[in-house]
Amino acid sequence: MRQMLKLGIVVASMVMAQVGSAQARVVRTGDGRVEGTEAEGVMVFRGIPYAAPPVGALRWRAPQPMKPWRGIKPAVEFGSACVQKVAKQDPEKSLENFPQSEDCLTLNVWSPKARQGVRLPVMVWIHGGSFRFGAGSLSTYDGSALAQRGVVVVTINYRLGLFGTFAHPTLQMAGEPDGNYGLLDAIAALRWVRRNAGSFGGDANSVTLFGESAGGVSVGYLMASPLAAGLFDRAIIQSGGLYIPELSKRDAQAVAARVAEELGAHNAAELRALSAMSLRDANTSAGETMPFIDGTVVREKTHEAFTAGRTNRFPLLIGYNDAEAGFFGPGYWKGLPSEVGQDGWNRLSSKCFGYGGEDTDSCAEQTASELFAGVNSRRIARGASRQAPVWMYRFSWLPSRERGPLKGAIHTAEIPYVFGHIAAGDRDRDDGKSQTLSSQIMERWIGFARTGRPELRAGDWPRYLAGNDERVKNFDGERNEPALNPADALLDELERSALPARP
Repeated sequence: MRQMLKLGIVVASMVMAQVGSAQARVVRTGDGRVEGTEAEGVMVFRGIPYAAPPVGALRWRAPQPMKPWRGIKPAVEFGSACVQKVAKQDPEKSLENFPQSEDCLTLNVWSPKARQGVRLPVMVWIHGGSFRFGAGSLSTYDGSALAQRGVVVVTINYRLGLFGTFAHPTLQMAGEPDGNYGLLDAIAALRWVRRNAGSFGGDANSVTLFGESAGGVSVGYLMASPLAAGLFDRAIIQSGGLYIPELSKRDAQAVAARVAEELGAHNAAELRALSAMSLRDANTSAGETMPFIDGTVVREKTHEAFTAGRTNRFPLLIGYNDAEAGFFGPGYWKGLPSEVGQDGWNRLSSKCFGYGGEDTDSCAEQTASELFAGVNSRRIARGASRQAPVWMYRFSWLPSRERGPLKGAIHTAEIPYVFGHIAAGDRDRDDGKSQTLSSQIMERWIGFARTGRPELRAGDWPRYLAGNDERVKNFDGERNEPALNPADALLDELERSALPARP
């Protein structure tokens, strides 16, 4: 009898534990309840919609509120990626066999299970991909490792390509911003986070927005956008101070008119009746599907907004990699003479200012890297530092397995270190330096999200002060110490002679 009683107690305890675990996986949001999964002490909620599907009459509209649902919505599978031509390079290449849809405005949440009643800082990630590729569901953006260290991580999808940037005059609606739909999606996602972070153990008043490449560019735009004021509290821009075309609204409208003409559509109804695939495959260049200056969401060029102090003021962490251009290959820097003007190029290539190697090819590659990400990153850092605390970094670590073909840390190279997804082979090579560097970067990013400062100990990463102390944190995998940027002389010359060649 006693044995049966003990067995009954054990079974009841197991059932109660399972029920408790299941209940813990169910979270109530403002739109309805969602049920996630649990793994290694982290609750994961995938594919939560943050806005109504932008399909049919809602294509090329600012994101609309989600209709609340009844019951419990499963949040165990990622939502579809937004419609795109899949990129030929990683990390976006991994979306090759992933579902795509216009119904793609979803986000994903990673939250520590053991919270001990403490509200945790929230980190919201905007993925890169030239505003044409990518998704918040890419495995390299998995937030588990960060969440295990005590933050809530959110990754988002946003409309891409012509779905995300399209300024056809017939689509304008009174009282509603138009054209920069991808940025409006990010703003809607941030509003969702402010409303719902507490349900996932997050502190809705401690939100850090971070992103890389196009995602970093988006962070800069949103720091300067009045529509995003009050939606986040700190910002991290990774390789996002980019030297990119920033079209005027008139130019963006001309692009949209040309595309509509080529597709045989002449009004809003005909445009919205076009198939998603025809829009995906339309003939556009990268510069034509990037955000443009519309006067509402984007009021001016990013670096000009920071230089003039016309941004939302809060702590900023910004940086880039030392060999960004290596991601794109020689074709990218061979076009530099036409990009910066022949006179400017002759001055740059003649000496490379003691940096980047003595041969012309090395100089060209380094010049391309600094033009791509260094110039505007420094401009933004200098401007922002006059308004609020700024810390700047330069990532230059290269694992031993990559040191043959590559000359430095290319575009995207820092992402696995930020998210704690170091390649298995790299964990065991280089005397554990890759793993140590990743741990340090994660702790600094999390520390910044928690306190607004990326220091691990007092003074180990000085604030960036324009014209005074312009040291950057050099993540080289060895000493990882602050120092003056070795590319400063090259950046100075780029600003003097090369940038005026491009409007």
